[in-house]
Amino acid sequence: MAARSPRRGRGLVIFVVAIMLTLFFYVSEFLGMTRQISARNNGTVDPPVPRTMLQGTMVLQIAGELGNHIAYLAYYFAVRTIASTEFNLNLTLHVRKQNHRKSISAARNVQCLKSFRYLNFDECDWDQTDDDNNNNETKMLGELCMMKISNQSEALLDLERSSNNQTISTLSSSLSMSKHETSNDIRSSLRDYVAMLQDDSILQMYRTMNVGWNSDEPYPFLYNLDSRYSDRMVASDTLIDEFYGRGLPQYFAFDTDTKTNGGCCAMLPTEDEQVFHYRSFVTDLPRKIMWWGGAELKPQQSAEMLSSALPPETRIALVAGRANRDRIVSYANAFRNHSFRVREIAGQSAIQDFCFLAHARAGLWGTVQSSYARWASLIGGELLKNATIYGVNYPGRIKNVTSIVSTNEDLAGRIHYPVFDVTDSDVW
Repeated sequence: MAARSPRRGRGLVIFVVAIMLTLFFYVSEFLGMTRQISARNNGTVDPPVPRTMLQGTMVLQIAGELGNHIAYLAYYFAVRTIASTEFNLNLTLHVRKQNHRKSISAARNVQCLKSFRYLNFDECDWDQTDDDNNNNETKMLGELCMMKISNQSEALLDLERSSNNQTISTLSSSLSMSKHETSNDIRSSLRDYVAMLQDDSILQMYRTMNVGWNSDEPYPFLYNLDSRYSDRMVASDTLIDEFYGRGLPQYFAFDTDTKTNGGCCAMLPTEDEQVFHYRSFVTDLPRKIMWWGGAELKPQQSAEMLSSALPPETRIALVAGRANRDRIVSYANAFRNHSFRVREIAGQSAIQDFCFLAHARAGLWGTVQSSYARWASLIGGELLKNATIYGVNYPGRIKNVTSIVSTNEDLAGRIHYPVFDVTDSDVW
């Protein structure tokens, strides 16, 4: 039998590969058309996912104390994660901090967390000024940041009028992020945002009119005005459940380089210590604490709660921050009377107290009204064995609290939210 020609064999292989590639192309086109038709029938047409990473910007209004800041940034984490994994979109974060003393110190404390060590919280500062070149005036940085948002909205409105393109208003409305409870809500806004980033006429207008956030980011930017409390862009329980297993605890990890030598942390709990946090809202809100719902279990009731779950001789670290000294002593004595070994954690800064809570390992206890206790239990991740974040309902409270039921199996197994029905005399 004659030997087969090597050249003839290679030609056959090339022919077969060409046929397979052709079939793959037509099948891909068919499937793509099918998805687009299905999307049109459902009233939505997704923009194509870019092959190269798109660059985008998000300007996040933050307010309140440290726990509130983390809640805002946790929402951003969900947006950022969806943007990068589903839309091939890399977001650059800018923050607008609240013009309030507590918010200023909270922003400084957030930089103890590794992800935000180099985030510029002073970019939209209310204590610094810069020149408004358009009007030859000097304005607060916070005012200039607000002007950027207004300029973007006006430029898009002008483009819509001049081009008679009604879809621009539909797309641009997604730039002002409304309150998002679920990941699908976020996806809906990001679809429109990606469509804007892929529209040449819009991008050209941003470059010509210089209405991007800055010269390095000359394209549309997402933002939230956060004018009402109900509109605050904080992570919902639904988003926390979904993104907890996608890196949320690690995103808020303390920076190991600055944890101790940077003053972010001082004392830390031992591996076998249960950490009890008394928030003492009465120090900040003496007139509204009862009807608002900030009252906490008194020492005796707190000791009974601990005794129902912990054996005698358990080590308890008592973290009470700026609470009245008499109340701290009352808690310590009540715990000792129930045969617990108590260590008082005093003389620390706010961020150092939070660092202590976030490093609890054996257990963490505190009121659900405390964003410190709530976020410390989440940041602890798998290293925290158990957390009890309790709520109390009592006659003097206007709106009752309900237990949180997590849909995340890991969270549901480790973090518990019991609610106690008590009398007004059981809390303070």
